[in-house]
Amino acid sequence: MKKTIQILVSALLISIFAVLPLSAQKTDYQIGEAEGGLLNDGKIKDAFQKAVDKFEEWMYEGVPSGYVTMEEDYYLQKYSDKNNQNAAIYVGPDYGSYVLRGPIYDQLESIGGLKTVGRPVSDAYEVNGTWYQNFEKGYASAAKDSGKAVFTQGVHVDSKGGTIPLNVTDNATGTGSGSGTSGSDGSTMTTDTTDGSNTLSSPSEMISDVVSDVEEAAPRWGMWVFIILLLSAVGILVIYWFLKKK
Repeated sequence: MKKTIQILVSALLISIFAVLPLSAQKTDYQIGEAEGGLLNDGKIKDAFQKAVDKFEEWMYEGVPSGYVTMEEDYYLQKYSDKNNQNAAIYVGPDYGSYVLRGPIYDQLESIGGLKTVGRPVSDAYEVNGTWYQNFEKGYASAAKDSGKAVFTQGVHVDSKGGTIPLNVTDNATGTGSGSGTSGSDGSTMTTDTTDGSNTLSSPSEMISDVVSDVEEAAPRWGMWVFIILLLSAVGILVIYWFLKKK
């Protein structure tokens, strides 16, 4: 009996050490996925995927570093670029997607956040060492020498960093059109224009649509297995100790 228990204990300990690395693995985030699987709208996932695809030359493996978060009527998902710098993809209520990155993204809250600058109307892009990004109410910039983001209200910037009126469309940056975007060097990159008749459901409506399927996200299976094995091992060790004592 004692020998059998010793074998069981050894097997459990081996299993615990085998499962432990699995339970400690980083969460595998998916493009356009929210925690608990709240996003069931394929158009949202498509919008995130298009943003990843058009910047695949610098996006770090296109792998998200977090779940999609819902803020009012827009969606954000964090990523890392090839230099492991923070970036995020924004998807608005018209399914248009824009990439926030560089010092402008890192300091977005310091210049007032989206409530102050408005929705993004272009991707972040770099011209001669200065970062630019157009928003509804103006543009943000961050010069390489200072690294400090500054918001200028009432005007936009074009692909060369020159100012243009808010209502003027610049095809290179996508400003005003909602369908184009610029690469890291200011070159033109275009995506499909979204049909304006399609609008996102509000987060509350989407949650109500899937409320029967959504619960609190459970811990990953590896952690559960680890806990079960650990408790089993402790129980067997206690039984073994009592038997040995007798």
